[in-house]
Amino acid sequence: MTTGNALNGKSHAGDPHIWFDEGEVASAATPRRGSLLCNIRKLIALAAVLCAATADALPSAAYFRTRPAKPEIDSGVFARDAARDLGEVDRIVKGEIEVVGVTWAFPSNRVDWLFDASAKKGPYNPEWTWQLNRMSFWTALARAYTRTGDEKYARAFTQQFSDWLKQTGGVPPERGYNNRGSPWRTIEEGIRLMGSWSVAFEAFRKSPAFTDELLLAFIKSAHAQARHLIAHRTGGNWLLMEMTGAYFFALDFPEFEDSESIRREALRVFSQAIKEQVLPDGFHYELSPNYHQVFHSSATRLYLRAQACGFGHEIPKDFLDTLRLGTEGPLALVTPAFTLPNFNDTFTDPLASSLSAAAKIFPERRDFLWLVTNGREGEPPKGETASRYLPYSGFAAMRTDWTSDATYLAFDVGPLGMGHWHQDKLSFVLWKGNECLVFDDGGGQYEASRRRGYGLSGYDHNTLLVDGLAQNRLNPRRVTAPIDAGWRSTRDEDFAFGIYDQEFGQKRQKLAKQRREITFDKTRDVITICDVAESADGREHDYTLLFERAEAVTGRLKPSMAGWFVGREYLVPMVRPATTVFVKAPKGKAHRFRTVLRPFSYPLRTCGGMLSGGSYK
Repeated sequence: MTTGNALNGKSHAGDPHIWFDEGEVASAATPRRGSLLCNIRKLIALAAVLCAATADALPSAAYFRTRPAKPEIDSGVFARDAARDLGEVDRIVKGEIEVVGVTWAFPSNRVDWLFDASAKKGPYNPEWTWQLNRMSFWTALARAYTRTGDEKYARAFTQQFSDWLKQTGGVPPERGYNNRGSPWRTIEEGIRLMGSWSVAFEAFRKSPAFTDELLLAFIKSAHAQARHLIAHRTGGNWLLMEMTGAYFFALDFPEFEDSESIRREALRVFSQAIKEQVLPDGFHYELSPNYHQVFHSSATRLYLRAQACGFGHEIPKDFLDTLRLGTEGPLALVTPAFTLPNFNDTFTDPLASSLSAAAKIFPERRDFLWLVTNGREGEPPKGETASRYLPYSGFAAMRTDWTSDATYLAFDVGPLGMGHWHQDKLSFVLWKGNECLVFDDGGGQYEASRRRGYGLSGYDHNTLLVDGLAQNRLNPRRVTAPIDAGWRSTRDEDFAFGIYDQEFGQKRQKLAKQRREITFDKTRDVITICDVAESADGREHDYTLLFERAEAVTGRLKPSMAGWFVGREYLVPMVRPATTVFVKAPKGKAHRFRTVLRPFSYPLRTCGGMLSGGSYK
């Protein structure tokens, strides 16, 4: 997500070493609903105007109930919460809703769509209200209804939609739609139109619980949202989801006079955006593997839906070229566990699910089939070595081979990225087979908390501290020429280097320059990391290397946070103890570190190392 009011440089939670650097990390103050609630009557009035304007042109509810089914509607994407057993779905029926890992029970299924459970339970996360309004749980209700035919699922859906309509008016406002607490953030409009709303309408349109009045109000609201998205589009990964949502609306409801123009404009904007957003090395310009997958899933869904609905001929010729390139990017970075390294804001997502459509769209690519079947089918990528370097993203992937027990190291020497960045230049991750030994945790949820500030900062990455201060840069966001990392890869050895010569600390002082060289001796399965720290201001400094290891110990909070894994997953504890190794040098103007890593698989899992003048374990 790339919009919001930046909080760059502001300290957090009284800790001078922690700061926010992303716009979507909002103020910790609890949002007030008054201004939004005061506008509800105006919104309802606008809804009445919309209904009056479209009543003559729109077919009857009976038409929509009996029109042919749309089997191409896919409930699998953006529906992580739909893979539940019926017991879990029954909790949704009762009004028990989980959003960004925080659950709230709404009595008698009367959902307050402007409510924020995180403001009650803490820590405050503005995403709770926004993502509540994605209605991802409607897909679970739709699946349960389709599977069982039990009307209780339809009644639960219609009750929730009816309350949403009453509370919001059903029509996006012209101003303030992306504010905190708003049910109209454009990314939510796009996600629900391509996901939960599309699936729910197809599932429930024949149910008697979905009255004619509600059914038509649903369609008219969807129409208003699609028009709003075309008129108020943003940028980055948001833009891709906005346009996919508008495109899906046009295919779901071609009965509107402007559906064709919405379809064509959404496709035009989307196609141009992916050409601009996918870098020449095949990675999305936000440099977050998670949001690269957003690009990929949006593009594949749009393409497949267009083909299924007879509009494949409208897809630009270079659309598939960009999509093919955008599959090669993650293929170059894939870990032995068939995931991507958790650089920047990233979930740990299996590529078999997030990139699965690539093998269908490009059947000639045996390496894509290998990627999405976890190596069970197809063939691994060809080349003189299994290692890869993405020169515009700045990601170097060193690996012994493409097998599931390979040694793998990913090294970040690139720019910040156009969104979702962390202070992590020269950081790396290390895997042995499916075990992550030296980690990047993904940075946590978009909440106002000390742990989120820690997850964004250099303190939570495998980086260098100078006088106890972590790196803190604002630029560059992207590069226009390949990054020289001295990359070389042979059968026996990989090598890359990177330089950090920018600011440290909250005051953004240029204190020192760091050069990190990583050499991977594949014949001995040994990784050597050489770090040279040199004063940039002519003064002596304390230099400390950080290494984040996967073993669980007790994390600390003072004097600065350390020893924590701040993840983004919901199925495991998102924040849990880990190990931070501190390697300190004597105070001086310069110091050279030499760290040797010899990875082992469990149960001998360890990341030993040697330091010039000493050793650590």
